[in-house]
Amino acid sequence: METIAPDNWFNDQFLLDRTGNKDIQIELFSSYGTNPPLYPEWQAYFRRHQPPTLIAWGKNDYIFPGEGAEPYKRDLKNLDLQLLDTGHFALEEDGEVIAGLMRDFLDSNVVRRDVAAA
Repeated sequence: METIAPDNWFNDQFLLDRTGNKDIQIELFSSYGTNPPLYPEWQAYFRRHQPPTLIAWGKNDYIFPGEGAEPYKRDLKNLDLQLLDTGHFALEEDGEVIAGLMRDFLDSNVVRRDVAAA
């Protein structure tokens, strides 16, 4: 966490204080329990459609532990799973690394219009 700027919480708080956001956050937290019953449907979608997928996950995340990323391997054949040596704030800690992973993933999995037209 030493790579996270100590004043980042000002930015977070500014966004949290937006009009109507409190209600949105309460709804989000309240509805989180509705997700697990939908997992079989999502897993079936992954198995059927095999979307190219990049997962950049903090292996030291105490809220969503790294082990939580492993089940995706069962359903996705075109999976790039990156367990980073970071925690819950992976973007703040390894934002440049994740941006590079995203660029590489997109370069490998998305047909560019300028290349396709040539």
